[in-house]
Amino acid sequence: MNALLYETIKPLDSVVYFLTETLKELGWYKQKEEFVMDVGCGPGHVTSKYILPLFQDFEKFIAVDYSPSMIETARSNNYHPKIDYIVSNFEDKSDITCWFGQVTKLVSIHCFNWLKNQEKCFQNVYDLLQPGAEAAFYFVLKSDFYAAVVDIYNDPKWSRYFEGVDNRVAESHYKKYDSRYYRKILENIGFTLILCRDELKVNPLSSEKEAKDLYYSLTVLVHHVPLNLRDEFRDDLFEYVLKNGGITEDGTLVHKAVTLELVVKKPK
Repeated sequence: MNALLYETIKPLDSVVYFLTETLKELGWYKQKEEFVMDVGCGPGHVTSKYILPLFQDFEKFIAVDYSPSMIETARSNNYHPKIDYIVSNFEDKSDITCWFGQVTKLVSIHCFNWLKNQEKCFQNVYDLLQPGAEAAFYFVLKSDFYAAVVDIYNDPKWSRYFEGVDNRVAESHYKKYDSRYYRKILENIGFTLILCRDELKVNPLSSEKEAKDLYYSLTVLVHHVPLNLRDEFRDDLFEYVLKNGGITEDGTLVHKAVTLELVVKKPK
C-alpha cells in the first residue's frame, strides 16, 4: 500500500457510519479512563480524525501497524500528543504481549482482511482485552476490487511482473466466508457477540481520480511494476474494477463490497 496516497483518501461513508453511529448505538464512547488500541492504523488519518475524537476521555491510546512507512507517515502527518504510533506485527504474539489484559476498547478498520491467520489474531485480541472489554472490527470479505486484482494479476500483459508475488486478496473472497464462519470462530475463542453482520455496502465515489487513487493505493502489486509503467497499470486496474461492477447503470462510480461488521465482548 502507498502510505502517502492512502492518507489523502477520505474513509468510505459506510466506515464513518460504523464508527460514529453503529458503535454509538451499542454504547461505546460513554466510559472514561479507557485504554484504546487501533489495530492496523495505516497512515493515521482515520485514527486521529475519526476514532480518537469519539472518545470522551482515555488513559492511553495506542495505534499499531505492520508497515514502518505507515507509522512514519502517521507520526509526521497525523501526530497527536495522546496517540502512540507503534510498528507492530499483530500476527506475532510476542509483539503485543506487553499489553495483554489491559485494553478496554479495541478498534480495527480494514485490517483483518490483510491477515493470513485471522483466527490466531482474534485470539490475540481476546488476550489483549480486559475482562468485560469490547472490540470492534470492520473489514471486506468480497469485493469488486479483489476481483479486479485477480484479473490484472492473471493478465498476460502484467503477470510477468508478479511471479511468486502474493496478490494479498483475502481468503474470504475466494472461499465466500460470511458472518456464520466468523461467528463460529469467535464463539469458540470465548467472545460474547454483540454484532456479527455481513452486508453489501455500496459507497459512491466522487470522481474518477478518487476511484483510481483508492484502488491504486490499496494494491500491493504496484510495487512490482516498473516505474515507467505504473500510470498505465493504474488505468488498467481501474478498468478491471469497472468491468467487475465498480460502476452503476447510471454511470456512478462506486466501491462495492461485502463487508463484515463485528462487535465482541470478553466476558467478565
